Amino acid sequence: MRNSAVLLLLMIALLASCGDSSLTRTLPNVTGTTGEVLVVMDKSMWDGNPGQAVREYVSPILLGLPQSEPAFAILPVNPEGFRDIYVAHRNVIEVKTEPGKPQPEVTYTRNKWAETQIVITVTAPDTASLAQCIRENGDAIRRTINEAERGRLTDWFTKSAGKERSVLSAGDTKWELVMPAGWESDFNREGIMMISAETPSTTQSVMVSVTDNTTSRIGCFELADLTQKRMSDEVKGPDGGSFMVIEQKLPVSCRSFRRSGTDYIEMRGLWTLEGGFMGGPFISYAFIDSVTTRAVVVTGFVYAPKEEKRELLRQVETLMYTVKKRTE
Repeated sequence: MRNSAVLLLLMIALLASCGDSSLTRTLPNVTGTTGEVLVVMDKSMWDGNPGQAVREYVSPILLGLPQSEPAFAILPVNPEGFRDIYVAHRNVIEVKTEPGKPQPEVTYTRNKWAETQIVITVTAPDTASLAQCIRENGDAIRRTINEAERGRLTDWFTKSAGKERSVLSAGDTKWELVMPAGWESDFNREGIMMISAETPSTTQSVMVSVTDNTTSRIGCFELADLTQKRMSDEVKGPDGGSFMVIEQKLPVSCRSFRRSGTDYIEMRGLWTLEGGFMGGPFISYAFIDSVTTRAVVVTGFVYAPKEEKRELLRQVETLMYTVKKRTE
């Protein structure tokens, strides 16, 4: 009798769990295109200080691009219109006031209404503190959205590539780079390789190289020298006499950061063709391989004279960070 009761309870629990939508729920795919951000905000706030704070601090004009482009394509939506296909948008920022709330708050929720979705909710007791909260957290909000976009692109590139990798040999060490569909090898020699994707109007390229000498440190000046040398030696203009260099008339940005246990130095700016009339944005980063103590330098650049370049450069940057040591 006791065993029968236990069995009955187990069957009830199993049936209950099968009927629990939270355990069996399948989320839809996200909507929208890369770089889009849906901002759910009352129109009066969008036209006022909170909306201005979003435009200036979450989606400012990007540095290192030849033309003016904001960090994201912002799509404002009134709260009452936030339904149907909008709910599954890839990047959502909800901005609202809650009178009586003790202090402003920013929360980050992943996969709320769709797979790989990021929903950022900013709440404050009034519009003044709401705008201030957005200003103070703008950098963090922007980084979170960029990381979400990079994650989606990394998954897409990896699935597109399948098992295809471009493998660089540098002494006894090998480095690999994901090779998505549509990308082809330009060259691959000891210590240096480059792959590119070309259309009639755009070129995207990633170059990976390993220094001959060992080093204990690499900073902004060293990265600039290494990048300049690789550019000028390996990337020539259509006439064969011109070559790529870092544009000196505009400043470059440089930062250091730590990612997955590795210290990186990263530079962004514009490249130009010495002796020619081409140019565009580039990103270059370097880190020191802990085993060989040689610097690995990865440079990505875009040429798209008639196109917006933000998303093309985002794709290049994402691909650059798929470089890893081959363990086979």
